[in-house]
Amino acid sequence: MRIHDEKWPESTDQTFWQKMICQFNSIRVRLTLWYAMTTIAVLVLFGGLLYSTIIKMLPSTSSPDLLRIAQQIFLLGLAILLFITAGGYWLATKAMRPVRLITRTAQEIGQTDLSRRFHLTSSDELGELAGTFDKMLNRLETVLNRQRQFTADASHELRTPLSMLTLATNRALSQRSKPESYAQALAMIAGYRQEFSLIQAETDHMIRLVNGLLLLARADIEQTILSPAEVDMSEVVLEVVERFAPLAQQRGIELVFGELPELCVQGDRLLLTLMVTNLIDNALRYTAGIGNHVLVEGRTARRGKQRWGRVWIEDNGPGIAEEHQSHLFERFYRVDVARSALQRAEEDIHEETTSGSGLGLAIVQWVAQVHQGEIRLHSTLGHGSCFEIWLPLLGDADENGRKDPSHLQL
Repeated sequence: MRIHDEKWPESTDQTFWQKMICQFNSIRVRLTLWYAMTTIAVLVLFGGLLYSTIIKMLPSTSSPDLLRIAQQIFLLGLAILLFITAGGYWLATKAMRPVRLITRTAQEIGQTDLSRRFHLTSSDELGELAGTFDKMLNRLETVLNRQRQFTADASHELRTPLSMLTLATNRALSQRSKPESYAQALAMIAGYRQEFSLIQAETDHMIRLVNGLLLLARADIEQTILSPAEVDMSEVVLEVVERFAPLAQQRGIELVFGELPELCVQGDRLLLTLMVTNLIDNALRYTAGIGNHVLVEGRTARRGKQRWGRVWIEDNGPGIAEEHQSHLFERFYRVDVARSALQRAEEDIHEETTSGSGLGLAIVQWVAQVHQGEIRLHSTLGHGSCFEIWLPLLGDADENGRKDPSHLQL
């Protein structure tokens, strides 16, 4: 199996002159320098007046010369005062221009229209503030778009089974003719059983959908109650594989497991079982009609002082295109374009077990993260997919200073 290489952040060291240039771009530094120059100018003006007063007191200097010196000093001081005033006005105008831009843009941003940005390119404090606001607006817009998409997808996912329930109920109620023979009665009972089976399947689908939504909603507000205990992931995997073996055999898929050592982790057994169940169910569903092999295997690995358990589920199904892989763990996201008509027909036959809610992989990612692990995907279109679970193991890692694993963080 392929392991992602660790990427180290690039160096952010700056030279002395780069730091000095950044300091001069600061409004605080520029205002400080301007006030310093203003103070020096005032001191020069005051010193000149004091000098002229002292000269006037000396008997060797004539009155016309003293008057001329005083006039020159006055004109020079007036020029300096005008220069300081004009420079202060220009500096204040330039300094307040970004503030006015930020104020105007903030007023134009509505409660639901978050597409506006400040786009300030200056490297001073106001530019940094505008950049922070732009990043915040990007996050808010992303959350709002996800909320809109979530509402639309949830409505669609609930509307489909409700429509099927309504259709099945109407068909059952429309059969009002009385049976004329025992054979017709049996046929009507068989028809009713088929309709009720469809109703039961759609009801189960909605229950799974609502349970998944409730689990993720509690995870979002950090109200999920975990029951941490020592869990052997190899036992969890074997239990799930045995449970799915009849379905895999019925679909003509070889569900096997390779090497599976003891992988003891600290976690919630029910959630870990749900994670493995969703991955194997997903592999069987998208392999049916295209591939015929699903492999479940495990290994141990070490990164630094921490030992990790790796469990991967690999299939030879249709694979996933690269443009879909970054969205695959989003809620209600599906790659339906990769599914053939034969696979969809296979799903229709086993609707009660293979109908996906679009939440399975989102739940898988959350369970991995809540156990301080991660989920990785390796897939190439046309060459199958491999989902890899990484979880921190118990054992010698605890002696090397790892945080107490009994405290699972949401």
